[in-house]
Amino acid sequence: MPVDTISLDNFGDWQLRFFGVGEWPLGLPFWLRSGTLLALRKQLPDLATRAIVLHHQPSGRSVYLSMQDLHFAPRDQISGAAKGVTSSYDIRRRLLGVVPSKVLAIGQLLSSGSHAQYGLEQLAPHEAAPLLHAVANTLLRRGSGYRGVLLKDLFPAASPVAVRLSDRGYTPLPTDPVMELEVVWSSLAAYLNDLSSKYRVRYRRARSKLQPLVRRRLPPEEVTTRLQRIYALYRMTLRGAVVNFTTLPPDYFSWLGRVAALHGYFAGEQLVGFTTGIDDGDRYQAHYLGFTEEANQRHHLYHNMLFDLLEDAIAGGYAVLDYGRTALEIKSSVGAEPHLYTTLLRLRNPVLNYLVPRFVPAVFTPAPWRQRHPFRTPDAPR
Repeated sequence: MPVDTISLDNFGDWQLRFFGVGEWPLGLPFWLRSGTLLALRKQLPDLATRAIVLHHQPSGRSVYLSMQDLHFAPRDQISGAAKGVTSSYDIRRRLLGVVPSKVLAIGQLLSSGSHAQYGLEQLAPHEAAPLLHAVANTLLRRGSGYRGVLLKDLFPAASPVAVRLSDRGYTPLPTDPVMELEVVWSSLAAYLNDLSSKYRVRYRRARSKLQPLVRRRLPPEEVTTRLQRIYALYRMTLRGAVVNFTTLPPDYFSWLGRVAALHGYFAGEQLVGFTTGIDDGDRYQAHYLGFTEEANQRHHLYHNMLFDLLEDAIAGGYAVLDYGRTALEIKSSVGAEPHLYTTLLRLRNPVLNYLVPRFVPAVFTPAPWRQRHPFRTPDAPR
C-alpha cells in the first residue's frame, strides 16, 4: 500500500502518492526501479532520492516520477569556462556563490534524457503542464527549506508543455543535447559499410592506436578488488567536467559493477580506463567512465570507448545507444544525433524568479560545436 496519499489542489481527480522503495511496481525504466532508488538513497543520502506516482482515478492512468534534493551552488558546480559573456567583475556569478540553495529536482540528476519519468507522454500538453505545476506546488509546500523546483529532462524541448510552463513562471535553462545513436545494424561490419571512406579511415586509425590495451568486462568481485583504482580514474576524469552536481562515492561503482556492464582497459595488469553501460529495455545507456590522460592521448582511448560501446549495443540488440551529454562533436563523428530535452527552473521568491533569465548567462551558455555526418548519404557534408 502507498505510504502517503495527497489530493492535488485544483486537481480533484488526481492523487499524489509517495511510495516506499519496496512497494514500487515492476516493469519501469532503470532509473525508476525499486533497486535503483534504494541504492541511490543508501549511497547518496544528500540527494534524498524518492519516488511518487500520480494517479488519475476516473481513467486509471498513472504517471511515475523520481525526485531528488539538489543543493545548488552554481559557482562551485558549474565550471567558469561554461559561462557566457560577462563583465570582468563577474558580479552575477559571485552573488550566486554566496549562499547555496536547496532545490527540489523532479527528474534524475545522475542521468540525462527523459528516463526518470513514466507516463507523462500519455497526457495532452494542456493537462500535463498544470498537473506538473500543481505537483511542484504541493511538494514545495510540504518540503522543508526549498528555494525552488527544477523540472529536469521530463520531456523533449519541442514539447508544447514547456511553453505552457513558461507562462506559469518557469524558466527554460540552457543545456547541451543528449547524443543518441539509433542502432540499425546487425553487425559492426554493416555499420562500417555505412560510413563514408573518410570516417572508415578514422575508425581504423583509432583502432590501431588502441593496441596493446586489452578491454574486458569486470565481474562484480573484481570491481570490488579494483574499486580504489576505478574510483581514482573517475576522479581524474571528473576534473574536466563542466557541470557536476554531486561527487559520487566509491560504493556507487561497486553497485554499478553488479547492475551494469563495467568494462576495464588494461595496459598489462594496470587498469588505465573503464566504461559503464546500463541495460534499460531497448536502450543502452553509456554512464560514468574514467581514464588516465596519458592513455587517452597515446591510445585515442575515449574515441575507442565510443566505438566499443557501439559494438556492445549492436551485440546486445539494442535499438538506441544513449551516449549522454558532453563531448558532442566526437560523439556525432561516430553517428550520434543531438536530442534536446527541457529543464525548467522556478524559484519560490517572485523577485528572484524574475531575475533567473538574467543570471543564467553568467552560469552556463552552451558552447558552439560542429555536427559531424559520418554516414554515406548524398546530401550530408563530410
